[in-house]
Amino acid sequence: MKTIATNGTAQAKSIPLTAKAARETASKAGSQPEKSTPAHKSEEPDKPEVSKSEIREQLKQEKAALNLESTLKLVEELHRRKIQRDKLLNTISTLEEFEVAQQDDAEETGGNYFQGCELIIRDDKRREFATKNPYIIKMVAGYINALCVERLAEIESGIYIPA
Repeated sequence: MKTIATNGTAQAKSIPLTAKAARETASKAGSQPEKSTPAHKSEEPDKPEVSKSEIREQLKQEKAALNLESTLKLVEELHRRKIQRDKLLNTISTLEEFEVAQQDDAEETGGNYFQGCELIIRDDKRREFATKNPYIIKMVAGYINALCVERLAEIESGIYIPA
């Protein structure tokens, strides 16, 4: 206890002790240390206590809501990856079908199977780059195919349901 004077009146005020200070004080006085109480107790009226079973039930409901949200988020992400996968498969398939058709035509005529093809790259301002060089077209087609196959592998590796 400590006495503090405010406005000319003396008041007794209790200052909470740390556990170590309480043991030291008790050992000096030769008695057992008092159990410390929280330094700041709510001065609100006692609220009805919630039982442990009610708390557990509430936590289960919150976990279920969180699990549902995370499950829906996972489903959306998997759906997005599936759409990407389908587009890549379509691109790869279309490119391979084009090459097979070109090879069939080239066997009949005996020339390079990209002979007679034209590669055009056009931007949104209608500017364009065009080439009829069969070697460049073959290399671009091969690069696009390899790029799509690599990206497909990345996407497919990300499609899984975590345990």
